Amino acid sequence: MKPGIKILTIVLISIFYTVKVEANEWQLKKDKNGIQVFTKQKADSDIHMYKVVASVAAKPDQVYRQVVDFEGNLKHMELVDSLNFLEHRVDELYRNYMHFNMPWPVRNRDLVVEMLVVKDEKGIYLESNNLPEYLPRNEGIIRIDEFSEKWVIQSGSNADESHIVVTGWVDPGGSIPDWVIRLTSVSTPYRFISGIIEEVMADR
Repeated sequence: MKPGIKILTIVLISIFYTVKVEANEWQLKKDKNGIQVFTKQKADSDIHMYKVVASVAAKPDQVYRQVVDFEGNLKHMELVDSLNFLEHRVDELYRNYMHFNMPWPVRNRDLVVEMLVVKDEKGIYLESNNLPEYLPRNEGIIRIDEFSEKWVIQSGSNADESHIVVTGWVDPGGSIPDWVIRLTSVSTPYRFISGIIEEVMADR
């Protein structure tokens, strides 16, 4: 290989690798009221994952208690118009059914989700995954078959402050406009975490 061609090849490979790495890194999409929302494309998928980073002047257990106040949080859940409790084992496991009232002409969705709770001396960890076959499917409603979300709630710079990191993704399934996809990856998680923080601060 001629020197000039070799150098050009190396340059092109470097550019391709850099673009590929940057495309898979978290990109800041919203930074408001101390809450940052990042997104990145999920590997081998068109779905965009989200990551929310925030802090609040409250102990981790106070934040956690608000997160599992599902009924109280319903008003902060974008597009969710009803929530049914299926099984709750306090501080261990929470299973819920959620119905999403989508804007016309998008078909409504529903989701069966299970949240597992782990606590240790470093913090509180919540992992939620979908259970698509836990309940019979409803005709005319698209069941969300792919959903995952993780919460890490740890003490901040002092014991009365919490640092929150939430990562997750959802595949709404079916045919759905791009703006709805963007809603689920930026606006929806921002609104929910913002609502959690507002409730925590109001209860102090």
